[in-house]
Amino acid sequence: MRFCSFATKFVKCVTSIFVFPVPGKHDNYGTIMSRRSKRILVVGSIFLITGMLSQGYAYKFDFVTVTDIVRKVKKKFSEVDSYQANFVINSEKLGRTSRQTGIIKYKAENRMIIDFYAPQRHSIVSNGKMMWIHIPSMNVVAEQSLKSDSGSLFSSGTKSGLRRLFSKYHYRFSGKEQPAIQPDGSKAYVLFLKQKESRGGFRTLKLWISDQFMITRAFGTTATGKKVEIEFNDIKTDVSFSNGMFRFDIPSNARVIKNPMISEE
Repeated sequence: MRFCSFATKFVKCVTSIFVFPVPGKHDNYGTIMSRRSKRILVVGSIFLITGMLSQGYAYKFDFVTVTDIVRKVKKKFSEVDSYQANFVINSEKLGRTSRQTGIIKYKAENRMIIDFYAPQRHSIVSNGKMMWIHIPSMNVVAEQSLKSDSGSLFSSGTKSGLRRLFSKYHYRFSGKEQPAIQPDGSKAYVLFLKQKESRGGFRTLKLWISDQFMITRAFGTTATGKKVEIEFNDIKTDVSFSNGMFRFDIPSNARVIKNPMISEE
């Protein structure tokens, strides 16, 4: 009702300004035109200011929230059937550092192969229900049920892993300027995540997200002070992988460790 009343008054006001007024007894044509010109000038100024304010209002609220980015990342990974990427992992704890390189291949739902090339060759294979970690140099295979809540930085690259990640962590932008300019000149949205409850794994995380809403880099810190950084490059999506690729046959002479509950620490 208030809006209708305001609209009615506004229409009457505009009408009274732009409709040629009827001369009064003591009015002449020049007086009437002078009044009309002043009114038009006033209304024109009002419209101009209103337009400027409306443009400023639109600009002020034309921004992307962290919730928008998280939603788009989830949507992206729900639409990607498969992807492949090279990776580099750098770890540091108490002054001791290590570096690992390899390739990751993923296919929905939660099928994954991670082949490490250096410093030693070993692999991680998942068929979506079970995960096997094969370390040939030790002749050991760790067999882990994926029903557990354990995981790694790699799990953030799966659809279910992302859902679990963002449900277990509080998240916000890492800085005011988003997307942030990176050292190589590119731009990325940088998110800071913190565990909602103290538990195993990474207490804090930082994620770098490209303009294609793919996670290109992650950095995590555990409660024991271990720092792990993983960077993905040469990312390819919708790669043709057969389901048979994600089967793993345990070597007959390998020592098998059941459900070791492997964590990032």
